[in-house]
Amino acid sequence: MTQLSKTEQVLKEMDNYGLDILALSEVRWTGAGRQNLNMGYTILHSGLEKNQEAGVAIILSKPASKALTKWTPINERIITARFTGNNAKLTLVASYAPTNDADDVTKDSFYNTLQAVAKDIPSHDLICFAGDFNAKVGNDKSYCPEVLGSEGLGEINENGTLLVDFALTNDLIIG
Repeated sequence: MTQLSKTEQVLKEMDNYGLDILALSEVRWTGAGRQNLNMGYTILHSGLEKNQEAGVAIILSKPASKALTKWTPINERIITARFTGNNAKLTLVASYAPTNDADDVTKDSFYNTLQAVAKDIPSHDLICFAGDFNAKVGNDKSYCPEVLGSEGLGEINENGTLLVDFALTNDLIIG
């Protein structure tokens, strides 16, 4: 039996679960691009030009790829894709936030860029922010109930506060 590559394993799981779109973070691919993969899947990726650090990607099934109208590699931490469906348009923002231990300048830069991206999304689009925000939002049900559900774990951390503030600013919920 041969070992499947990581990409092939992901595609197999997407197929097993019937997923049409999957956001990935920390893919560590350089540059930005679009590649056709096995089984009719397509991957959109955005990373640093030289270093294999961070990196985000979106994998699309054949039907999702056909619905794709635009994609934009913002930087090594953010990529967007816009889709047209039968009754609505969807903008997906895949992201990979700095860790909680990162310096404030790095975190502020990430959230400022993310806010600029959010501002540019057409107001009539359905919006989905997905990825790894490296955040804990906690389980305090009294803190921001308009944004948080009841399934958080532990105590909120600094990145959790940044994520909650972003959600409040953009009228989003964290699920």
